[in-house]
Amino acid sequence: MILVTGATGHVGCAVVSRVVSSGHEVAALVRNAEAAQKHLPRKTTLRVADYENAPALKTAFTGIDGLVLISSDGDVDAIMRHHANAIAAAVAAGVGHITFTSIVDVAQSSPFYYAPAYRDAEHRLASCGVPSTILRCGLYSDFILDTWLAPASGELALPAGQGLVAPVSRADVAAAVAAVAARPDASRALYAITGDRAMSFDEIVVAYADATARPLRYRPCSPGDYLASASARLVDPWPRVFTSLCASIAEGRYASTSSDFATLTGRQPESVRDFLNRVAPGEPAHD
Repeated sequence: MILVTGATGHVGCAVVSRVVSSGHEVAALVRNAEAAQKHLPRKTTLRVADYENAPALKTAFTGIDGLVLISSDGDVDAIMRHHANAIAAAVAAGVGHITFTSIVDVAQSSPFYYAPAYRDAEHRLASCGVPSTILRCGLYSDFILDTWLAPASGELALPAGQGLVAPVSRADVAAAVAAVAARPDASRALYAITGDRAMSFDEIVVAYADATARPLRYRPCSPGDYLASASARLVDPWPRVFTSLCASIAEGRYASTSSDFATLTGRQPESVRDFLNRVAPGEPAHD
């Protein structure tokens, strides 16, 4: 039995569907069973618990062979607590293997708002005594489209300098996660899941313009200007999240590529251009 947390989210739902298709018995951890049934495959076993409720998590994880821990989001302190609660509950319930979705930028020196939360989770996994596999994921193509490209009008201004990114789609991340969860005995302890090509934002906006027929150019801006602009549109912590993410990109922390996706799935990841041609004309990506 494989249990997937965050099962109604973009990645979690796709992981559930893929694991079901592979013939494994799957359970989905959800907070609202009635709402979850609208998003998940029929006959998916539902286990109800909240990351903040440690006893409920332990009960939900009982009898589970493999746990897929899809990272939480929101406030960094809450995320750190959620991950810690889930890992402790998995240990207490005797889970046999944990697959965790981390990020490529977990360095102590990282400026990224979420780096400490992922770094903490990785340290907890390394010392908890349960065999685990960590997938350090690159920036999602879907995120770039939904958060930056689609809302832009003529110009995309980000404090990312000339930093490169190797975007990977949520669908491909889900495919890699499902491959690990289905065969934990054949998995390494760590994979990097990225696109196969690092791109500049100048290249990305050209691909977007080609896919949508909406002209767009990239302009590097200052962190202060971007933070002020984002703060006028978004609630906390997202202005800080996105500004610090761009700082990380500018430092080259998202520029690396890996062949691990192909190793796990036997195919190449979807390119940014192919992703945009598939999704962007019918924005937004999350639909």
